[in-house]
Amino acid sequence: MIQGFELTEDYIQFFEALPSWEEAVIRSAEPLLRGGQIKQSYIDGMIESVKEHGPYIVIAPNIAIPHARPETGSLEVGFSVMVLGKPVSFTEDGANDAALFIALSCVDSERHLEMLQEIVTVLSDQDKQDALFNSTTKKQILDIFN
Repeated sequence: MIQGFELTEDYIQFFEALPSWEEAVIRSAEPLLRGGQIKQSYIDGMIESVKEHGPYIVIAPNIAIPHARPETGSLEVGFSVMVLGKPVSFTEDGANDAALFIALSCVDSERHLEMLQEIVTVLSDQDKQDALFNSTTKKQILDIFN
């Protein structure tokens, strides 16, 4: 789906619940760290960006796309998918909750826009979006994105 990167089971995770949005961002990006697409500093940058700019990564109800500026530690293009059984809250009012996290590693602003466009294309299909939220296996997620 994303040019130069193939989503595999290694980049898909399920958790029933996580204690905070920070932990959710960290966990969502861990496959990218293990895969060599990002450095730890990139994950730190994701969290700092949300603390500085608010929950801008929550792009739709229950959907977050954590990312940071490429220079904070993006090494290669990639993305990972994490589904939570119980959403985490980015704000106390519950207006910015997320249960689906798609962490991006963008090496430059051009690839960032291309990746967002490709992911939003998948997410804008309501059947695919519903399938993502209801998926219980890594294969189901792979079928949606590939």
